[in-house]
Amino acid sequence: MTIVTAGRSEAVIVVSPEAGPNEAQGAADLAKYVEMMSGVRPAVANAREAISGALKGKGTKLVLGEEALRLKPGLKKRLAAILKKEPHLRTDGIVLLREGDRVYLAGNNDLAHYFAASELLRRWGCRWYLPTKFGECVPVERDLKVGKLDYVHSSPFEIRSYWISWNGDRTGAEDFRKRNMMSGRGSLPPTGHALGKYTRGLSKGTFHFPITDPATARHVADLVDKQYAAGENFSLGMEDGSYDSDYPKDKKLMKLQWDKYYLRWSVTDPMLELYNNLAAILRKRHPESQAKIGFLAYANMTLPPVRDMTSEPNLFCELAPIDIDPIHGMDDPRSPPRQEYREMLYKWAKVMKGRLCIYDYDQGMLVWRDLPNPSHMAFRQDVKHYLKAGILGVNTESRNATATTFLNLHLRARLLWNPEADVDALLDEFYPKFYGPAAEPMRKYWTTIYDAWENTIVTEHEYFV
Repeated sequence: MTIVTAGRSEAVIVVSPEAGPNEAQGAADLAKYVEMMSGVRPAVANAREAISGALKGKGTKLVLGEEALRLKPGLKKRLAAILKKEPHLRTDGIVLLREGDRVYLAGNNDLAHYFAASELLRRWGCRWYLPTKFGECVPVERDLKVGKLDYVHSSPFEIRSYWISWNGDRTGAEDFRKRNMMSGRGSLPPTGHALGKYTRGLSKGTFHFPITDPATARHVADLVDKQYAAGENFSLGMEDGSYDSDYPKDKKLMKLQWDKYYLRWSVTDPMLELYNNLAAILRKRHPESQAKIGFLAYANMTLPPVRDMTSEPNLFCELAPIDIDPIHGMDDPRSPPRQEYREMLYKWAKVMKGRLCIYDYDQGMLVWRDLPNPSHMAFRQDVKHYLKAGILGVNTESRNATATTFLNLHLRARLLWNPEADVDALLDEFYPKFYGPAAEPMRKYWTTIYDAWENTIVTEHEYFV
């Protein structure tokens, strides 16, 4: 089926007049990239009269989003069959189907409608390797066609996200995320450092208070009561430091395990008890509230609890392994710390009953490493464990130091959309698409660097290599 041939096109992109913002951008980007590939911009029908005329007329119809679901009701059933059952936050799926002179492109929500358009462009060879036009690769296709097309897919991860910290340049980040099927944090509650403002004045300071004292749970619950009653999500994440306590029960629970990474007693057991106690108080007071409470498993709370514990259902956790080797994969025998982290991940996933997200660290944040340090070699191992553990997904802290991280975020996005993605095949197509005639020397350059990192004996998180 021809979209463009010999510099002419009768194809029409059909999209609902009531299209959501991402759905509407999907239609606009389809027209934009078809023109970039072929030199011909297809028409966009987004008014009822124009849609009616387009559907009756000749030529190919690329029917996007809600209009595709309206004209082909069976697509909803196909989507429902592949979506995550009972998601905690969100689920994203897409369907692409050709029937006669129509190509239906749809998702199960506004953002997924965009993903469906992006998937068709990917099949035509478009790639977005880095944010902004610099990382965009669009092939020349003077004769643009669609063959047999029948495809459905849903990501197993509810969260596929990165954010840019410090002074990182945010230019093009939003489009880069969408074109690589990233969902953002969605309705995951904030998990950032916040606990200190609620425990202020309880004892010696921010990092020293009676953690499991029932009065502490009541005190914090009283301070967040209005927010919780109103259904607002909020964070009770620990502050950026290590905690201690003189409270007798805290001391007993902390001595259940020594945190060799932070060279002090772990506060996970007492801290999780505090979170459970105050979460239970709030649930009892406001049983109808849908509010979510976020917290961090971080610093000397990174180790999972020793006791057999389950978190309250209104608690959501981000596991932030700031002091764990980020270079090697969880199955790499060269890194005992990373193998230990694998066990920590599974224990936390069990404790949180699926309400666990990984707070991932893009290697660009380690700003004094002048040698480029992508970590897809590790991530392609780790994503299989994230899938098996049944976690919500991954939220990456990045400083957008692209010269250092290179394809890190692109490959993370592809693996989070489909954990079975073949990274070697993605790299094989990358070099000629991005570098053209310089593909082979650049393949050798980057492969040398990838191999050096994969084979290093360094297992520290922040180390002058």
